[in-house]
Amino acid sequence: MFFDYGLHVSLALCAAGLAYKVWGWLSAKVGPEGAEFSPAARALWALRGVVGLLLGARAFKFVWALIVDGLLQRRVLRASAYRWVMHMCIFVGFVLLTLLHAMGPIVSNALFGDYQATLNPFLFLRNLFGLMVLLGVGMAIWRRLRAPGVRATNRGVDVLAIVVVALIIFSGFALEALKIDSPREFERMVAEYADPEAADEVAALRLFWSRDYGVVFAKDQTPAFSPELYDQGRQLSEDSCLSCHDKPAWAFASFGLARLIRPAAVALAESGAAEGLWFIHVLACFVGLALLPHTKFMHLISSPLIIAINAANERAAMHPANRATVRAMELDACTHCAACSVRCSVAAAMAQVANPAILPSEKLHALARMAHGKGLDQHDLRRIRQGADICTDCHRCTDLCPVRINLQDLWQAQKQDLERAGQGETFKALRDRAVSAAQPSRQQKVVRLGQRQFGAGLDLSGRAQSFAGCFRCKTCTTVCPVVQECADVKAEIDLAPHQIMHALGLGLREEALGARMIWNCLSCYRCQEACPQGVRVTDIMFELTNLAGRDGRVKEA
Repeated sequence: MFFDYGLHVSLALCAAGLAYKVWGWLSAKVGPEGAEFSPAARALWALRGVVGLLLGARAFKFVWALIVDGLLQRRVLRASAYRWVMHMCIFVGFVLLTLLHAMGPIVSNALFGDYQATLNPFLFLRNLFGLMVLLGVGMAIWRRLRAPGVRATNRGVDVLAIVVVALIIFSGFALEALKIDSPREFERMVAEYADPEAADEVAALRLFWSRDYGVVFAKDQTPAFSPELYDQGRQLSEDSCLSCHDKPAWAFASFGLARLIRPAAVALAESGAAEGLWFIHVLACFVGLALLPHTKFMHLISSPLIIAINAANERAAMHPANRATVRAMELDACTHCAACSVRCSVAAAMAQVANPAILPSEKLHALARMAHGKGLDQHDLRRIRQGADICTDCHRCTDLCPVRINLQDLWQAQKQDLERAGQGETFKALRDRAVSAAQPSRQQKVVRLGQRQFGAGLDLSGRAQSFAGCFRCKTCTTVCPVVQECADVKAEIDLAPHQIMHALGLGLREEALGARMIWNCLSCYRCQEACPQGVRVTDIMFELTNLAGRDGRVKEA
């Protein structure tokens, strides 16, 4: 009864969770397109997109990517043979266990006829597939603990997935080992398939099964060995048991475990340990099934879909409604393998800026929270904004993602969402505050020169020798591409590069920090390379922007 009720409840929870996920794909707001279309409109456009894909020339690309990259994991193999072996051990082992064992009465019966879990090759295959899963889990644990870049991204969902899978496999091996040793299992089979009143036959079966099948009986229940009794037991076993029982040594892993626990086998059987382990094993399977849509296991469905969709479609060519839906699906397709974070070009910034949102895998998690409207205060949004600003858009994470998630597109959508949430570009906001701080000084007719406190906080731009050689020849201004694009320098960037150098020489703090030129500087180094006096103009510009960020007068309150 527990099995039937538990199976139906876990299936119902899984179905409800999948429906909730589909609703999330249609309602999550990632990028400006997410707010433009209702869930119903997005569902309609998604249906049209699926029909157009399957009936068009792109169907071959879709199916090919689904098989080669979704099932065979070609992209993972290209990136890392270790990760490919790890993934395939877990995936292949668990899927085959599900098909040939959990669904054995349905699948195995259809493929092989009369299925019995205690017959070979099912004994051998079940142990082989179980060990494959454990090998993959062990490799995953080693990678999570030993790889520094991966270790920094570990979250509870990663631990939960490993614990659930390991619990299912370990409890399965332990349960089979207990059944191999258990005299209670033997007595149950005798009562069901033999004549328990025939004492001589039961004694013969006990002798044979204790020697050839590994069953452990209490000392007072184990008959003394005699060739005649052994032969009688073998004959009875061939007549009544051989059709559904092969020798348990074929279950090599469970049989080895049964040998280890043999001294305690009788006590374990009398305590009902096998029944307890069966409950734990089945409950762990039901919990994993019920939690599938809400854990990393969801990538079993969403990842192959995203791989195939992105292989067959260009993001820019998608209808805006479908673009929003695919972005939402990508949030669930992430396996949190941390391949993007390990190879991120700005991951080193974590050593100075303790903000996990710098790393792509964690930034994606933050984006998922934003898209689904989960409570984020302004502090959280500022940290996410900081991670978005540090990103260099180098495209490395997108190129390395084994699931083909278009991370570059998601990062651009994230920046747009942050601006709508009141978190505009960090340097733009800082520039605007610096410009505002410079306005009072610019309205004065007389200014005080040589502010020593200002100079004390500078390095390149505060040392007199940095720009002492500048004689305002305007070469830096002449070659500057920013100046060349300005119709009115004063109105658009306030000060030209040579004027900023002059302001620094005079110690004009607000004018130097408030000039929009330093915020619009491209850091192309043309001015510095062209300067006949060797003034480090670009380095000084860069230092000024960082100084403004540290300056209390332009910090956000």
